[in-house]
Amino acid sequence: MKIDIFHTNIILSILFSLAISPLFSNTVDKCANKTNLNAQIIQNIGAGVNLSLLEHTWEPAEELLKTDINQKLTLIKQLGFKTVRLPVAFDMFLQPNSSNFQTALLDKVGDAYNTCEKLGLSLIITYHYGKVYYGSDNRISERDRIMWMWKQMQNKFKGMGYQTLFFELYNEPTEERSGWKEDITYIVNGLRWEEKDRYYIIGGTNYNNADELLDLGKLNDEKLLYTIHFYEPYIFTHQGAEWVKDHTYITNIPYPYEKRRMPELDKAYTGTDIEQDYAKYPAEGTREYILVRLRKVADECKKRNMTLICTESGVINLADEKYRRTYLEDIMSVMDELKIPLVLWDFDQKFSLLIRNKKLIKEVEHWLNK
Repeated sequence: MKIDIFHTNIILSILFSLAISPLFSNTVDKCANKTNLNAQIIQNIGAGVNLSLLEHTWEPAEELLKTDINQKLTLIKQLGFKTVRLPVAFDMFLQPNSSNFQTALLDKVGDAYNTCEKLGLSLIITYHYGKVYYGSDNRISERDRIMWMWKQMQNKFKGMGYQTLFFELYNEPTEERSGWKEDITYIVNGLRWEEKDRYYIIGGTNYNNADELLDLGKLNDEKLLYTIHFYEPYIFTHQGAEWVKDHTYITNIPYPYEKRRMPELDKAYTGTDIEQDYAKYPAEGTREYILVRLRKVADECKKRNMTLICTESGVINLADEKYRRTYLEDIMSVMDELKIPLVLWDFDQKFSLLIRNKKLIKEVEHWLNK
């Protein structure tokens, strides 16, 4: 039978389609699986809280390691949280004259993970107080040291909790933009070489600032979560904080902004940063500002396929209770509206979410139980 060119082309087209169909199907399946996995990760993180302890550099390291946190983890679960973020000042717990962890730290963090696993909590381990500073000349040696510390932590948890245990590689970097991108890429690549399945959490410089995250952009790694810390407006959330007095000496600041209730600005602060923050507060001290601010970063991250979370936000307990509760309510509702998993700072310290008799602030309780 004679077959003309037209029919020959049809037959070849069919055969080609059959040949590539499995390849295309595999590609689609991989994309779908990645999307589903990221969605599951986000669901696993859900609503979380920071448990502040192992970053307390002002306390003896040996006393911190002796402190039992299992009862607090149990209470956190009972109250309805899904995730605990555990800040750790790695450098406090090193063997003398080395970058090797004390066995006691690895045991402590391992015990915390085991408790979280039994309770059904996700756990984020975070490195606090890194030493790569803006303009520093120790970048190369320091990033190698940081990577080595994380490799020890990573080896401790090899094969464990890939959907419930996350490593936040560096808390609140302050390095110059291009230097930070180079350094965090180097650390991620070095860790990924030895561990293909762990999810790492990274953020932008300027203390995990939202704008800086967008400047950092998406790295060439598909198992990254991108974090911001959100304490805006800072003049309200940190009012009275003794560690940043030049920015926060003013107290009794209302939220949302009310002109008649605003304290006066001392003339001694004319021309300072706090004067600028004070002048911006009428515009920034509102839910609308928070929504617009966060929507910008959420939309951009979605466009760039960057999975966005917020691992710190909260209000110091020196703020008026009424205004504090209103701010928390706004933050929680905005994060929910934009589908950004939120880990509040903190459980029971200076930004405590607890009130009398170990009960939660009412608005936080409603957020967890909705």
